[in-house]
Amino acid sequence: MREENLFKKFEREGEVLYGRNIFTRKQPRSRVLKEIKQELEKVLDKYPTDPGNVLVDFVELHKSDYGYYLLCRDSDWHQQSGDLPEKLEPEMVQNWWRQLVKTLNYLRAPELGWSFITLDQLRFSGSLSDSEKPDVRLLPPELSEILIKYGDAEELLATEYFRPPELIEDGGSAGEKSLVFSLGVIIYYFLTGNPPFQGRDKSEIVDRIITDSRLKLRDLRPEIAPALGELVDSCLASRPEDRPGMAELQEKLRVIAGQRLKLSPKDYQRERGEIQRRIKFFNLKQTLKLNVKRRWHLLLLFAVIIIMIPLMFLSTGVEEQITSSHSAEEVALYFYQSINEKNLTLLNDTAVVDLGRLRRMVSESYVRETVRQFYEMQIPEEEAGEEHLADESLGEEFETLFGVEDLDLISEQENEEEKIFRADYQFFINTEEGRVELEARDYLRLNIVNDRWQITGVSGFIKDIITGDFEEPGNGG
Repeated sequence: MREENLFKKFEREGEVLYGRNIFTRKQPRSRVLKEIKQELEKVLDKYPTDPGNVLVDFVELHKSDYGYYLLCRDSDWHQQSGDLPEKLEPEMVQNWWRQLVKTLNYLRAPELGWSFITLDQLRFSGSLSDSEKPDVRLLPPELSEILIKYGDAEELLATEYFRPPELIEDGGSAGEKSLVFSLGVIIYYFLTGNPPFQGRDKSEIVDRIITDSRLKLRDLRPEIAPALGELVDSCLASRPEDRPGMAELQEKLRVIAGQRLKLSPKDYQRERGEIQRRIKFFNLKQTLKLNVKRRWHLLLLFAVIIIMIPLMFLSTGVEEQITSSHSAEEVALYFYQSINEKNLTLLNDTAVVDLGRLRRMVSESYVRETVRQFYEMQIPEEEAGEEHLADESLGEEFETLFGVEDLDLISEQENEEEKIFRADYQFFINTEEGRVELEARDYLRLNIVNDRWQITGVSGFIKDIITGDFEEPGNGG
């Protein structure tokens, strides 16, 4: 259809109105058209005039020679989000955000049945020239759906991208926190050029929304000020109670409006390494999850092998690795070596005390690291770049989850039947936030048990791990 037939100017009773032909894609049948007209009349009566001029002020549906036109007083509102460039300036986006929140609060959108909003409801007037910034406009969801179904408007992102976890899972109910979530998705998209939760299909998108699998805003745009980045991230929290309410969000946007929202390169230079580590771990996790879903049968076989081998040893009797020929100092060194190597058999063979949480950590970490290495070998080259961010990191070897470095073993007491060693070392843990190093000291008591040296007592740092008093970084500690 020709451009002049899409938008037309009408003069009625001394008032100039601007119309858009809403049936450009296909003309509905007369019965359906009647229903649409009735629905539109209800919608036009439903919404009050927005004093902020953000809600597009539609007047009526008017039949003309070229079709049916939706009339409004705004002459320039037809530009969609897809017409805007990627990675918009934070000051402009923050201003749009304030306007949208103010309008949604004024309309009491949840009471009107708005569960969330989408990019398809947004329109823009003006241009992106230096002298003029576009103004944001908002369509009621009912009108947006009709324009997409029958008009030339295109669906920019599927509805699944904007639906919060509480509306995906059974028993969830909509509220203002659901609107906050969808606004967070939109603002994240404007600032980064990508939705926060991405996937190859709708089911994967939904899974990432529920599990909150996403990169933080400033991982993609580190030049954005922390206050703005943290506010967007808080709106995307998976639990509604962790998101701000609409009134709180409006106040926070007012506060940061007067702040600098874009940093200079030197202001975020020190964060680059930490950001790259977060991106690396995120990409690895998503790639592993993808391969688990696609190769579950191989994983099942691998898990069976891991379980069966220890059972075979248990059924035939495990050969002792510590013998009477090993000195007490060697046994103490083997103790820390087994922690580094995640060798549960050797660990158990060095001590007669209950190793508690340490034993579980070594066992669980062995399985996790082995599975990681297995899937690193299984990832095809074409899938290794699924997450386009920091693709080069996918080929690197996996780091061990925790271990011991710079071990210094000092004898504190020696006699023929008992020896005590002091162990000074660095205990490290690799978390998603990066590597954590802790200065540690233990005391190991060894006695002759069944004709060989065995650890019979432990105190210090490793004792806290054994008893479960040590909180791993990134897990609430």
